[in-house]
Amino acid sequence: MSWSSYRARVEVPSGAQHFANWSVRKKILLTLIPSILLVLVVTGYVTNWFSSHYLNLSLQRTAQVQDLAQVREMEQLLEFYRLGLLDLAGRHPDRQRMEAAAAQWSVYHPGVLKELVFIGANTADTLLLVPGANGLAEVLADQFNFIRGNPVAYALRQRGLKPGSVRISELTETTYPPSTFPNNKRSQSFSVFRLLTPVLDDKGDVRGALLIGIDAHALRNILSLYNSASSPIQAFNRTSEPRLSFYFDDQGWILFQSENLEEPDHELSAEVARLGMTGDYGMPDYDRAFRPAPRHELFWRMAVAVQAGQSGVEEADSAADTGGLLSSQHFIVYAPLRFQSSPDKPAEIMGGVAYVDRSRLTDAAEYRHIDVMAVITCMSMLLVGGVIFFISRVITKPLHMLTQEIRTMFEEKRLHPIRLASHDLESDLLKNALNRMILSIQDKQELIRRQDEHIQKAAQREKVSFDADIPMSHGWRLVGEIPDLIGGSAQMAALQSMIRKAAGTDADVLVTGETGTGKELTAEGIHKFSSRSSKPFISINCGGLDENLLMDTLFGHVKGAFTEARSDRKGAFLASDGGTLFLDEIGTASDRVQKSLLRALSIRRIRPLGSDQEVEFNARVIAATNVDLFELVQRGEFRDDLYYRLKVLSIQTPPLRQRKEDIPILANHFLKEFAVAQNRQEIGLSRGALDKLMEYGWPGNVRELKNCITRALAFADGDVIYAEDLVFDEGGLSVAHAEEASETQPVHLGRSLGPEPESDSPPPKQEPRGGHAHAAPDVTEEISGQRQQTALRLARERGAFTRLDYQHAIGKGVSQRTAQYDLQALVKKGVLRKEGKGPSTQYLLR
Repeated sequence: MSWSSYRARVEVPSGAQHFANWSVRKKILLTLIPSILLVLVVTGYVTNWFSSHYLNLSLQRTAQVQDLAQVREMEQLLEFYRLGLLDLAGRHPDRQRMEAAAAQWSVYHPGVLKELVFIGANTADTLLLVPGANGLAEVLADQFNFIRGNPVAYALRQRGLKPGSVRISELTETTYPPSTFPNNKRSQSFSVFRLLTPVLDDKGDVRGALLIGIDAHALRNILSLYNSASSPIQAFNRTSEPRLSFYFDDQGWILFQSENLEEPDHELSAEVARLGMTGDYGMPDYDRAFRPAPRHELFWRMAVAVQAGQSGVEEADSAADTGGLLSSQHFIVYAPLRFQSSPDKPAEIMGGVAYVDRSRLTDAAEYRHIDVMAVITCMSMLLVGGVIFFISRVITKPLHMLTQEIRTMFEEKRLHPIRLASHDLESDLLKNALNRMILSIQDKQELIRRQDEHIQKAAQREKVSFDADIPMSHGWRLVGEIPDLIGGSAQMAALQSMIRKAAGTDADVLVTGETGTGKELTAEGIHKFSSRSSKPFISINCGGLDENLLMDTLFGHVKGAFTEARSDRKGAFLASDGGTLFLDEIGTASDRVQKSLLRALSIRRIRPLGSDQEVEFNARVIAATNVDLFELVQRGEFRDDLYYRLKVLSIQTPPLRQRKEDIPILANHFLKEFAVAQNRQEIGLSRGALDKLMEYGWPGNVRELKNCITRALAFADGDVIYAEDLVFDEGGLSVAHAEEASETQPVHLGRSLGPEPESDSPPPKQEPRGGHAHAAPDVTEEISGQRQQTALRLARERGAFTRLDYQHAIGKGVSQRTAQYDLQALVKKGVLRKEGKGPSTQYLLR
């Protein structure tokens, strides 16, 4: 190979060679389209600048019309009442004329008049009328001093009023307490502008003054109206941003702002107008006023212009450090508000109205312009590269469709044949190859699934060998321990150890635990291994006897104590002398019984009914309960002193669901026991039946387990009990639900908190019992592998399934509630996800 040919093969091509190797489509896209795009961008920028500029001017002029319309409406309202005041003053006002004028004014402006006062030169002629429930109500003269912002006092302070002139006050907040006029049960507060004019008599002398108070809400509501969709000058729909108008006086105090038109009685406020600005708060007669600090230049430029009688526009973006509301707006327009106080003088400026245009119409226009230019650019690019794009799309579309189908299968985790229309030979060949591969995988998956199901069903029907499969079933009693408390779990070992330790002392014991967990057997064990084992063991069920009978049973009586007392009776305390007295269901004892028990345990003496002599007793007391005594103490239903007297030593019997490893031992024991009792050959358990026993919550504990196996034995046809032979008590819960319920209260599930059925007649010694739980394990660990695989299989085959589908797939051995909680546990574990509510709830793979 020559050196030149070697260099031609290994050297990096130059830029020209790169360009020469490009496709025609790539050359067009990377040369012509950028040039067109650049021309479009420059053209769009220039047109956007001009359109935005003139649009902004148009918006400013529209806003000025809005502001001037508001000012004109407010001036007309003030002029209406100025003329009305002058007309009433010229007609020698008395109460009748004043009420007639007020009624006439209310026709045009309802609710605007808040005060109508005649202040006479003679104090006795003064008349103050305020709107009440039934028209104008008179305020008595002796109550004037109790009015905050007294209008009479305001009128007396005014001097130099000329006939025909009207003086307008600053915004004043006045409060009339309930005592100021009769038949009024609550105070009234008004924010008013007061108009004052002198009243002359027939000789031309000043007879007094006439004052009216105009509700400032009426002026504020004008601003609200023009800033709402109901505005009289609403010409077209603007952008959705809210707009704001506010009124400020000639001293720069912002007094109120426009509000929601739907709330005409909303209190006056300047909160939004002053948002972000600093300054002074509160005028002498109106504490909700706000005056911005001097650093807010835009506002004060506007205020100075209003004081000079000028209207105009301020663009907030060009202002230096305005801060607050105004700094983020496009512009603010303003106009002075004038009041004609004297007919021979020009109207004086009493304040101004500012309209803050928070419209984003200019921005929206710019964005729309950009959108249009983007569309034009895209259309140009499409026109230039249309043919190339069309050809490439036609060629690559089948491959993209195949890729999308495969991606969808991976996302759904479900294989299915690809069904696409034919486009060309190559894509059809690829589709057929993929379908053959998918069908092969599906056949193998189905074969594996059937084999797994067959293996699982066979394993579930297989008889459990307790001797080989569960070695712990041998020697299930701890050597030398209590034979009636069956189990090899750590909980049972701990229970028997506690029994041994309690037996070594002579202190009273409190045994707690759920129904059916062996509380009485625990008490018998303590007695058996104690030094009192040769003495009596007396068991009394406190919940099975009424109060009087229980008192008699415990403390006994002497002959003649009551009508039927024909002989002496020792009672349980004396009958168990030297031995052990077991008080079952101690939580049900009445207050009287509790008081007597406390005294007996405290002094170790009792007084039989009808006897005057106290008798000592020597009996150890063991109490038992299946309720939370401490909770009863907190509710005041059990004596706390008796509780602490009983709880010298405390033993808790564990529930069966906390020692599930003992279930095979107990089941084996019951099967052997019943086989001997019924003279039948030994019957075994299938693997499925044992799994079903392990998965159940056992709210009735060992007693329920024994009853369940007894029912199964009664109906079993062969020598093996299968899962379908096991029927649980109605209302029973799965393990997950029972543990969840035990977090808040003891699980009794359909049983009362009363005595255990065996308390009055002790159960057979061979019946074991279990105990109480407080901590719940992870609910997801309680679902068997077989049921979880069933749920996953349903999700893979159907995509989505219901609780009823899952229950049918498992079989009739699982209740509706168990199936529901199985699915909830899988959702919590993150295996499934739930969609819908109620009967339409479906479960899918995550």
